[in-house]
Amino acid sequence: MTSGGTIRALVGNREFRGMWIGSTVSTAGDQLAAVALSLLVFERTQSPAWTALTWSLTLFPPLVSGPLLGWVADRFPRRTVMVWCAWLQAVLVGLMAIPGAPLWLMIVLLVVVLMISSPFLAAQEASLPHVLPDKRYDDGVALFGTSVDVAQMAGLAAAGFLVTGWGANVALAIDAASFVWVAILVQLSVKHRPAADPRGAKRDPEGPKGAFTLLVTEPRLRSLMGMRLLAGLAMVPEGLAVPLAASLDAVWAVGLILAIEPAANVLGVAVLFRVVRDPAKRERLIGPLAILSLAPLVMFALNPNLTWTIVLLVIAGMAGAYHTPARSAWMRILPDAYRGRAYGIGRAALRSSQGGGMALAGVVAHSIGSVTATIAGAGGIGLLLATQATVAWRRARTRNDPKAVAI
Repeated sequence: MTSGGTIRALVGNREFRGMWIGSTVSTAGDQLAAVALSLLVFERTQSPAWTALTWSLTLFPPLVSGPLLGWVADRFPRRTVMVWCAWLQAVLVGLMAIPGAPLWLMIVLLVVVLMISSPFLAAQEASLPHVLPDKRYDDGVALFGTSVDVAQMAGLAAAGFLVTGWGANVALAIDAASFVWVAILVQLSVKHRPAADPRGAKRDPEGPKGAFTLLVTEPRLRSLMGMRLLAGLAMVPEGLAVPLAASLDAVWAVGLILAIEPAANVLGVAVLFRVVRDPAKRERLIGPLAILSLAPLVMFALNPNLTWTIVLLVIAGMAGAYHTPARSAWMRILPDAYRGRAYGIGRAALRSSQGGGMALAGVVAHSIGSVTATIAGAGGIGLLLATQATVAWRRARTRNDPKAVAI
């Protein structure tokens, strides 16, 4: 990631440290609750179908709550939003931890917990530009992104040990306690700031429509969002990891194929931020890196062996580091009063593109009977879209667009 000195400077910022630890713990807690409930459902029902359904339910709440609840982070003071969300999550997960609680109630509570995470994350993301000075903001976003990835993996791994060793109810109680810690930590470390849009003057009465209109009409925001949504095509190899490994006669490599993208992305972010220290220069690299993240997929048309498959995926994963400067540039361009709603919409769109891209790739691969051709096709389409978005991004950055929003 960033250099040791940069990390020390970031962690030395009391507000950033509180939000960073809170975000990491909250993310790990979400994973812990989801795994604990899934294992509890299987334990009580012995039904793989019900277990799979329970797990799938954990993926959908952010798609709904992001666009619908993002306005909360703009309408109310953001520290207050984070604190109250953490307390609500603590109470709800605490109810889930009560022995003998009905499964249907636990599932409903988990869905609500995951929905509440959306305004928490929106308030947190919208607060970062105020907490960190310009030159540190991009570094902070990079550290946040890397930590969340690690927290997701660690949360899943820890959940398995905690649930099997101590039981689901104890694991859920630990999760509830972690949310209490997050609430107290944010309350004590983050400064109170007035709400960005306290009267809702910039909130369309029909919901997040005003923020959505801004995202699709402001050229810089539109092109950046387009490049971020390319993740739906870049993640096609992950969605097809099992059949891809089978086509290579290396089923044992499924885990390796799945791990390459996140690991290579962390490495790519580290290299990018170490080599290119100027945020403006990193912004100029967003387009070329977006193109490079998809170009290797086209080479799957040549049916590469396992070694070359790994090489291509590593290159694509490292180039995917462009998402970090794209994310920070996107948030920096947004007017403060829209940041909460815009983040909720953007997060839901990104999740939808990732899930939809992988699902569609599976259908295409089944229809044409070729995994490598499907990956190559996704890469080709992505390459064209990335090139178009890159041209649009450069044009929007270099001209004085009449629709541009003042920062």
